[in-house]
Amino acid sequence: MNKIILCMAMVMVSPAMLCAGQFKPYEIHAGASYYSNEYTSNNGIAELGDEKNIEEVYQNYNYYEAVFDDQERIVIFKAYEKGAIEFSETYSYDESGHQAHKVVKDSEGTIVIEETIRVESTDTP
Repeated sequence: MNKIILCMAMVMVSPAMLCAGQFKPYEIHAGASYYSNEYTSNNGIAELGDEKNIEEVYQNYNYYEAVFDDQERIVIFKAYEKGAIEFSETYSYDESGHQAHKVVKDSEGTIVIEETIRVESTDTP
């Protein structure tokens, strides 16, 4: 009986809950800001954790903001510490969507990293 309940619970857990940092907001509006208190990096591109509203994350010492484009790719990512920007990342994608130009700036707006990275497809066949 316990095995059946465990199996049912595992089936009911959404993939977003299993893969922290790979969650996209349910509905993405290009240019809107989305917030989380966690993030990961996938092949050099930041990914937000579970979406939260600004009031929830602002209470935290560290929180993160992402802005998506109309193809649901992050174009702006900001890390905050005590409400001040710790660092920011901007991404611009080539026409094929297979490469991104990444610029990382420190808290003073100075470019610290500028690179082109290969974008891995997140689509499953």
